[in-house]
Amino acid sequence: EKVKVARIQSLLELEKAKGVSLLPSKGRLPRLKPGESWVPPLYGRAYLQMEEGHLLSSIKGFGAFVARYPQHPLADDALYYMAQEFQALGRTPEALAALQDLVRMYPQGDRISQARLKMGLILMAQGRIKEGEKMIREVLERFPYTLGVQEAKVSLKGGRR
Repeated sequence: EKVKVARIQSLLELEKAKGVSLLPSKGRLPRLKPGESWVPPLYGRAYLQMEEGHLLSSIKGFGAFVARYPQHPLADDALYYMAQEFQALGRTPEALAALQDLVRMYPQGDRISQARLKMGLILMAQGRIKEGEKMIREVLERFPYTLGVQEAKVSLKGGRR
């Protein structure tokens, strides 16, 4: 169930970013419902704050969630969302640190490929082209069906200008 929700959330995030519909309108599955029994209230509040655009509050909430529930199946998602929020605030070093924590703490998590891809893109944007390209190539080889792989391929082609 968690994997389905994460996949759908990822598609919806991409939809929002690109302004296109990737999911069929009929039979569309709902987004994560923070009140669901398997979602701790701490995560649910942080998620709702993120949805409402309260970036700093959601970062604090997700951080508290990871500290309190480090073994919960949503802990890697919390770190991933923290990274997104940090990046949205222009705080790239903190975004990169959250992604590095995710990779270190949850090497088998369902967000690992997206985290590594995002890390590669951040590194390239920082001018650390070789490091970023290496990370993106690893994602392309190990996780060829990761959301965002097409964008990564384009980044690799355009990385050396």
